[in-house]
Amino acid sequence: MSTKHRKSNFHLSGLISELKTIGREKEGNIWRTTAKLLEKSSKNWPSINVSRLEYNVKSSEKIVIPGKLLGSGNISKKVTVGAYSFSNAAKVKIEAAGGKCVGLDEMAKKNPKGSGLRLMG
Repeated sequence: MSTKHRKSNFHLSGLISELKTIGREKEGNIWRTTAKLLEKSSKNWPSINVSRLEYNVKSSEKIVIPGKLLGSGNISKKVTVGAYSFSNAAKVKIEAAGGKCVGLDEMAKKNPKGSGLRLMG
């Protein structure tokens, strides 16, 4: 039984449905958890700064953020970050360190089982 999303953002509603489907079909619990977090009010979504990644993430790690990545702080590690949205400063800093910034839908399609991913938030 699926619940209806009461999100007015068509893109977000589609993303939530897609993440739930991938999580259910491929048994990727990280995507179902991410979809549940995105269903909540956007005021409750995590906002993570780049400095938090510097201190808590190993180099070459893949991170999922069900919210926004902000650009406060510096990062020197090469990481791949999947988030709902990125600030411009965060994108510049991640890419300057040799990392990648990708959307949640793209990350879910590349890694449907969610193996090797870390959820932050």
